[in-house]
Amino acid sequence: MFRRLLSGLPILLPVAVAQAEPTPFLNAQLRPTTSGTNLAGPFLRGTQAVIDSAIIKCTESVPGCPIATDRSSLYYRLPPGMTYVSHWAATPLAPATCTTAAAPDGGQHVACTGGGLTGWSWAINHQAQLRLTVAVAADAPLGPVRIVMAVDDNLPAQSITLDECLDDAFPNYCDVLDRDIEVAPAPGLRIDQMTASPAVFEPDDESARINIVFRNTGTAPTTGTHLQVSLPPGFQWQLATTGFTGLTMGCSAAGNWQTGQVVTCSGGALPFPTAANPNVVTARLGIRPRGSMEFPGPLPVVASLNDGAAADSGVLLACTQDPSPAHCAWLDVPTWIPCAYAHADGIYCDGFELPEATGWGHLRRRG
Repeated sequence: MFRRLLSGLPILLPVAVAQAEPTPFLNAQLRPTTSGTNLAGPFLRGTQAVIDSAIIKCTESVPGCPIATDRSSLYYRLPPGMTYVSHWAATPLAPATCTTAAAPDGGQHVACTGGGLTGWSWAINHQAQLRLTVAVAADAPLGPVRIVMAVDDNLPAQSITLDECLDDAFPNYCDVLDRDIEVAPAPGLRIDQMTASPAVFEPDDESARINIVFRNTGTAPTTGTHLQVSLPPGFQWQLATTGFTGLTMGCSAAGNWQTGQVVTCSGGALPFPTAANPNVVTARLGIRPRGSMEFPGPLPVVASLNDGAAADSGVLLACTQDPSPAHCAWLDVPTWIPCAYAHADGIYCDGFELPEATGWGHLRRRG
């Protein structure tokens, strides 16, 4: 009974989806409008780029050319490291819809469909533009890449046009764009030198300075330049004796001299060096050493630089843990407080003698 029942059921076979052939009556056009470059420029890692494309209907001189198409379908194969972000379409293609799918080789397929084309070569709806915005990954493979485009008037699920264009891009309904992916220009902030003046800080010395020399060694200007300096307890920052050469910067301090201060100085864009101008900046931070500072030291001063819209406290924190990166600097500043030690006989130093017990016998006598 069970077998007879099965034998009485109709046999359901899979139905093949009809595949539509490309049409010779549509032309593809692909060209770049890459951000920050000219038409022949490369795609840059970590940026977005705009790709202009167009679908153009045949003219009245082509035998069999239809007066109108049902729809406009545009297909793209993006290389590995490049992905679709958004699109803009002109009439009559608008409003177009785009879908994406992973390509077998790690790239991405994009299919966009919109309104059909009508009229002959003089008609406004004879062609339509579609602009793709794509993202180039920060780790996109460097070197030459190819974007392949195909057009037809089929539904994307039925189209084999892109597959054919991937095999042979010569037909008029195919187009390619060959460019390179390169590393994007970027700033590179570097502290060349950090010194103390004088070499040893003593209480209330109005000439005390922390001097920091830095520059941009990258290939692009900074959007903003931010210097942060961590001062130990006992070093009080002085705005009146702080100055800069090479870049205008404004400074403020957080914290207090009893527990330690962080001085933040911010300025505008710092150009990258050229043969005519090395664009070196010198910061001179005025410091008032206080009598409560630890002595004979040395006491640590840590500096950091960062690009961007604002100073990044995380950058300074990282520099205090590892000052080896080029945008960090660490300086140990010796300190000395006269009359702070007693002789063996109980008579305190009067500022004209230096007790041998301190290990500072190499300093010259004061007076």
